[in-house]
Amino acid sequence: MRRRAVLTAGGALVAGALAGNGVASAGSSWANGAAGAGGASAGSEMATGVEGVAEGVGGQAVAAAWQLRWSPVPSVHGLGAFEGVEDDRADSHPAGQPHIFVVGDTYRFNMHMVDRDTMTDRQRQEVRGMSANGGNVIINNGERWLLTHQMYIPASLKATTSFTHIMQTKMPGTGTLPMIVMSLRRHSGVQKIELVAGGVTVGTADLVPLQNKWIDVELDMTVGNTGSVRWVLRDGATTVIDVSRSNVDIWLDDRVRPKWGIYRSLGDTSGSLQDCYMLTRNHHAYEWSDTQPPGKTRYEAESAAISQGVVESNHTGYTGTGFVNLDNIVGSYVQWPVPATAAGTATLTFRYANGTTADRPMDITVNGTVVANDLAFLPTPAWNDWDTRTLSGISLAAGTNLIRATSASSAGGPNLDHLEVQLTPGSNTGYQAESATISQGVVESNHAGFTGTGFVNLDNVVGSYVDFAITGPCSQVTIRYANGTTTNRPMTVNGTTVNFPGTGAWTTWNTVSVPLSLGAGAQSVRLTSTTVNGGPNLDRITITP
Repeated sequence: MRRRAVLTAGGALVAGALAGNGVASAGSSWANGAAGAGGASAGSEMATGVEGVAEGVGGQAVAAAWQLRWSPVPSVHGLGAFEGVEDDRADSHPAGQPHIFVVGDTYRFNMHMVDRDTMTDRQRQEVRGMSANGGNVIINNGERWLLTHQMYIPASLKATTSFTHIMQTKMPGTGTLPMIVMSLRRHSGVQKIELVAGGVTVGTADLVPLQNKWIDVELDMTVGNTGSVRWVLRDGATTVIDVSRSNVDIWLDDRVRPKWGIYRSLGDTSGSLQDCYMLTRNHHAYEWSDTQPPGKTRYEAESAAISQGVVESNHTGYTGTGFVNLDNIVGSYVQWPVPATAAGTATLTFRYANGTTADRPMDITVNGTVVANDLAFLPTPAWNDWDTRTLSGISLAAGTNLIRATSASSAGGPNLDHLEVQLTPGSNTGYQAESATISQGVVESNHAGFTGTGFVNLDNVVGSYVDFAITGPCSQVTIRYANGTTTNRPMTVNGTTVNFPGTGAWTTWNTVSVPLSLGAGAQSVRLTSTTVNGGPNLDRITITP
């Protein structure tokens, strides 16, 4: 019987037989990675496959466990296991291409001294995101995930005085900082491997003893502005480091997307840069959950209703038969009819390309109601380099829902490839702040990115509040807010104090999730300012039954 590391409900990693230890699969070829084709090395405790697992249909409850969501086999799935491949995206070294490719049961990342990224002071050969069964694997705020893989770091890939990242978590789009980075960095001249989460160093280990061999990596993260991480490195049966850190900010917006590969600065002063490579294998992604994920459905843009736009196929990388190029005017749109057998909450993922240097915002509506105003579709490196924007917690009605993406600027929208919908029937329910009872505050719409028709700007006094009339039961409330200051604006949520730290701008919206136990029927959720600065701007709350 194969053995693996199992993270128990109490949080302790223990070696144990996979069968009967609370590990569930997604019921797909992706979640049943082949032992042998991608198996862990002898003596490893890494997950190598699935046997004796619990399976369920989309959205169906199972025992709380690590649910296997992604487990690609390189020789089978190739680079299609990832959302995108950033292989010499500046085309700086054609003779060295491909720099990222499959060798047997491994992914190989080559880096040459002549390679340059689009910013020429650095080098990048990375893969981004996780794809399975024709869709992207989505990591949302408030969720707990375990990412595991094996990596081989040769002696030629050295720690540097500047950054050399070998794994990151980021939100989609260009120009955003990473939330978590695993890096090779020199500390007082000594080569180290380190993990930094939310700008805080979680742990370090000596690099040299880990080179020229396969080592096991585990990253356990609970996503949020006050999230937590656990980082484990193993050399065979020896645990090299096992460290945890709580209250770290590992959420920005949209969703969390992991990256693997080599991304390094040319600013090293230690003379450590040289031609090098890195190998990875046995990638797995688990979500701690008591449900199987609902199924995803893809809706191609070229098959939707199009106003002031055309279907084209002159840029590679699209899905289906083409993509939609919207006219460069305000109001051009693509509208998808999306059926739902029952009312529920959906995650909407828009795949797009924007080969310009400027944002091309869009208004997203569902059945005529704005769910995202001026949603940013930031530049991508080229028109054939596709990225995504994700909206979570969107309510859909039973029957046909009309989901429309409308250009919000005279430059028009980005090129739209498809919409992916993941619907959980009868799940979380959202309540807009502007529809709630407001004391000492006003409804405004002067900062972009809100859902519904606006948000609540509370007066800068102690005691200003927003009171939401909801229907229970409730086990958790998730609050979407913006705080463009650098000062925390705490509030009480039904008497419990919750922090609302700065989000960087009034147009940058974050969420905070709070346990809240309320019974069935009519209930009230009140958010009350506790300082003279008042509360943050409040957009909406989402209730988890």
